[in-house]
Amino acid sequence: MARMGTSAKGKARRQQILATAMERLGADGYRNTSLRGIGRALGVEPAHILYYFDSREELLQKVIEKWDQNTIEVFGGGPVPSDRTLDLYADAIRYNQRIPGIVHLYLTLAAEAVHPDHTAHAFFVERFRTVRELLRDAISFEQSAGLIDSALDADMESRKLIALADGLQLQGLVDPTIDAPRDLEAAIAGLRTRPIR
Repeated sequence: MARMGTSAKGKARRQQILATAMERLGADGYRNTSLRGIGRALGVEPAHILYYFDSREELLQKVIEKWDQNTIEVFGGGPVPSDRTLDLYADAIRYNQRIPGIVHLYLTLAAEAVHPDHTAHAFFVERFRTVRELLRDAISFEQSAGLIDSALDADMESRKLIALADGLQLQGLVDPTIDAPRDLEAAIAGLRTRPIR
């Protein structure tokens, strides 16, 4: 069993491994990133990584959790929605274009985690709920400000934006000429230009 690294030194080492794994995924892509490659970048054997993580799969799941935490901190828009929250969501998708290996890993894990017994299932259930609520509250805020049609179902529109963002990112990985954030920005602009009743 991997050791979680409860000491300050152990925690720092886990964070260093996670940061290096994120760098390698960003540079080499999901399919080309191995424990051996991460170990080479750290100057250690793969067994050293497995001292802190049970498997490559656990390490990759922790990478996605760390990436998600970083994204929420940078682009989450804060606890109170504003007329910038939806734009920050599009900004986060634009940032993701610089790390296609992480996006590939995220989409792959999300698809695999549909099974309730998958180790990442609970994480994705919570992540989708958090992002949906963030977008729903932002849409409701803009509805109250008269920027988005109040007749629209804010929760449904938030689910649509998540589906659009994830689907566009997948298409962008397959065909790099697709500008996922631009298309998402257009969808957000479309929400704001619907007739107000």
